[in-house]
Amino acid sequence: MKRFTVFLSACLCWLSGFPQGNYEPSPVTAADLQLKTCSFDPDATAMVIYDIEESDITTDLYSSRMRTDRKVRIKIFNEKGYKHATVRIPYLFKRGYAKMKRLQGVVYTLNADGSVLKEELDRDDFFKNKAGEYTNIVNFTFPHLKPGSIIEYSYTTIENNILFILPWFIQQDIPVAYSSRTFTVPVDLRIRERPYGIDSLPQEYHLLKQDRFRRTTYYMKDLPAFHREPYMSSANDYLVRVSFSLGSSFSASLRSLSSSGQQWAQMGRRVLNSDFFNEQVLQPIPGTKELVDSAKKIESREERIRFLYESVQKRFDREADQSAEADSLLPAWTSREGTSAEINYILLNLLDHSNINCYPIMVSTRSNGKVNRDFPSMGQFNGVDVLAFDSTNYFILDASLRKQPYHIPPANVLNRAALVLSADSAQWIMVEDERPLLSHSISIFADMLPDGKLEGTATVQYFDYAKIYRLDTALQKEINGTDRFADKRPEGYKQLSLKQELPSSPKDPLTETIEFTYEPPNSGQFYFINAQLLTPEDINPFTASERRTDLDFGCNRSTVVNLQIQLPAGFQPDHLPKNMLLRAPDSSCLYRVSCNADKTTLYMTQVFETRRALFDKEEYPGLKDFFRQMYARMAEELVIKKAE
Repeated sequence: MKRFTVFLSACLCWLSGFPQGNYEPSPVTAADLQLKTCSFDPDATAMVIYDIEESDITTDLYSSRMRTDRKVRIKIFNEKGYKHATVRIPYLFKRGYAKMKRLQGVVYTLNADGSVLKEELDRDDFFKNKAGEYTNIVNFTFPHLKPGSIIEYSYTTIENNILFILPWFIQQDIPVAYSSRTFTVPVDLRIRERPYGIDSLPQEYHLLKQDRFRRTTYYMKDLPAFHREPYMSSANDYLVRVSFSLGSSFSASLRSLSSSGQQWAQMGRRVLNSDFFNEQVLQPIPGTKELVDSAKKIESREERIRFLYESVQKRFDREADQSAEADSLLPAWTSREGTSAEINYILLNLLDHSNINCYPIMVSTRSNGKVNRDFPSMGQFNGVDVLAFDSTNYFILDASLRKQPYHIPPANVLNRAALVLSADSAQWIMVEDERPLLSHSISIFADMLPDGKLEGTATVQYFDYAKIYRLDTALQKEINGTDRFADKRPEGYKQLSLKQELPSSPKDPLTETIEFTYEPPNSGQFYFINAQLLTPEDINPFTASERRTDLDFGCNRSTVVNLQIQLPAGFQPDHLPKNMLLRAPDSSCLYRVSCNADKTTLYMTQVFETRRALFDKEEYPGLKDFFRQMYARMAEELVIKKAE
């Protein structure tokens, strides 16, 4: 760290007002460091003072180049805001194609004498890690933070042969006082914008260098923080943001004369007619002939699809970079490492040469957000999957997902629109599946001992997505945005052993056998048994009085829990939950419980089902009431009485 003290003369605080478009950062003052709260979001723990991005795009007959400078300044109000001083920046990195440079960082704190202390990060404070074949991540943390500190960082990226411009996300998890995005492009290029979450987007235009370049600045001020909610879809669907589309002024004038469907079709044809597609995707990949010949010998088309899909999955057994871009298939095949697009283009190639009817489909994963079909821009996609057909069925395939079976659609694109590319047209489809793809079956058999302790065995079967998440916990956040499958067990529960039986077929469940003990709480002769010993979720996620975002369960769900307790002599049920059936107002959710007992055995069955995955936020009150009643019923204990 380079550490030194600077004394800055008093000047106007940045809060006194921003210029409209071209904002020039002012020096940090003691008044800035003494600021206690954000004026338009008083509960914020930190605030973006400014986030400024400026891009220069140049082109010639054969290439294009985009240079982007970014500057960010963040105010830390209290210790809870320290986490925003840890920065993670992904960026493209490929020799001759993309790079990052001029990375700098500074932290400002207030000395006891009221002066401003400025500390610059050294080169060794920045850590660069490879995240994928063409993606690096730089990580750094600002030290010596205090409540009131201000941090700032800046960097430059350079990309050659750009195909699209990434969306500009204005809103963040902390409030943003000022954010701008500036493009300087030749006048024969045009950038189209589509804002989301706002009615209008302020902007300024200037002609530069003898009217040969157009400079456009988009800006926003005073955006409150975005707050995430349980079971919302991607935050990207709700953040204030802007998508961009880059094209020539001539094509822009033609665009106004054609429908969005025709524009998507034109973009799809450019992909299918590209040199990459014709020379790599359609031509045999050296080294794959033996695999293709083996596939052709499989009579069943579904089994042929499965064979090739699983062969590609096994070959690319490392985590892949999620991307809609592919460079070269042969090096990816040889090195066993590639982007998700390269892996799936390889799968498409093998399927096509094995006489399987198949197509590339452009996708936007759940974390990337939904595609706006009315704004044709390939920059909205972040992946390429494969649509394959046998004689009666179709399959949505993503071989870059290591635990994903072939027979169910990937969770990251379920209930999302995808664009199928064919020689004749580009057609939108909805990736849908009405089956309960997140499914558990739990059977618990326990003996109650004379001291009130339970000893038992449980058999848990995980189907489809539940199986995937159990085998690869990193994927659990793809649907729920959080790990809701973590083991949450009641006090007194102790797992003695766990045996896992891996499925022999993709359609078979994962089976786990658990041996456990459980000491229920007691009061004198009464024992209170928590019936949710192994239930995946036992905390109601819907307790907020209002809902700002739509609900997305990801898929339809099913959980069945059977509990059987053998009672010793002298013990008998004192209270059991009543048999009941609870339904949501539109029967989209169901909870059923049945409980009975004879002289020696107690039986209880619980069934939970969702029959819809997507709900509008206006439906939240009815859904909230259903879950309130369900969790109240689930909290009912089994009360066992011991004779005196």
